[in-house]
Amino acid sequence: MYLYSYVITRDYGFAPNPFWNICSLATCKPQIRERALKGDWVAGFGGANTAIVHKMVFLMQVDEICTFDEYWVDPRYFVKRPRFDGNYQQCYGDNIYHHIDGEWMQENSHHSYADGINKNNLIHDTRIDRVLISFHYWYFGENAIELPKEFKEVIATGRGYKKLQNNICADVTNWVGNYYEMGQNGLPYKWKKFGQFVRFEGEKK
Repeated sequence: MYLYSYVITRDYGFAPNPFWNICSLATCKPQIRERALKGDWVAGFGGANTAIVHKMVFLMQVDEICTFDEYWVDPRYFVKRPRFDGNYQQCYGDNIYHHIDGEWMQENSHHSYADGINKNNLIHDTRIDRVLISFHYWYFGENAIELPKEFKEVIATGRGYKKLQNNICADVTNWVGNYYEMGQNGLPYKWKKFGQFVRFEGEKK
């Protein structure tokens, strides 16, 4: 069992998507989505240009792994498909990729353009055809928490990710579990800042 740790530069409730009692990582961080196994943990920390820098935004255990097509057709995850006739939770749905006649489709979403497919995001997201799903997670968002100093090595900085061994993984998850209820404990950090739905055009080259 490993703990994968990375920096969240944009917390919109899209990656990860912590709603409907399911935390999913379906886009971004292809390296982690490629390598994480069932039973592993994934943690995200606030980026340098935020008020939650170095604080834990979420912690999830990988309970299921599926392909984008499996994610799309599974009735349990229909609530994760984006909709624009409801609230932000629906707008930022991450169940957006699937095939039609062998071609990738990208649904209208945070990672698409308003008038069609954003190929930059599509290529980046789908190069690893794996979705990580958790039913055992803590999501703090704007209420991101500060870890004790003894867990300093867990906190990711910069690009890429950290991969930590089982002993520190167990210590961190036990500590969080002792102080916080599982599930969603806050709203995404970026919602308050922008106050409207935002599309992400892609990583700058």
